[in-house]
Amino acid sequence: MANTFEIDIPKKDHPIAVIVQSRDDADSANVFDLFYCDQLCGCIFKNEHNIWIYEPHAHAGLLLDAEQIQHLGKEIGERSYNI
Repeated sequence: MANTFEIDIPKKDHPIAVIVQSRDDADSANVFDLFYCDQLCGCIFKNEHNIWIYEPHAHAGLLLDAEQIQHLGKEIGERSYNI
């Protein structure tokens, strides 16, 4: 069963809440789907250099800068790998 949790991403006006869901299959164990406003908007994963990469879907409703992506990745790492 996939692990699901909510993370707040800091923005200028106010933080936005993103739902993070881990994938169940072994090949995608380190890939996390991101949901914003109840819609799947992309995925995030850590590459071989320990940098978090955000891949938005073509119709992405969630635009993140590099700092926000790394914040999100750090929070995911703390919640997923330090359980």
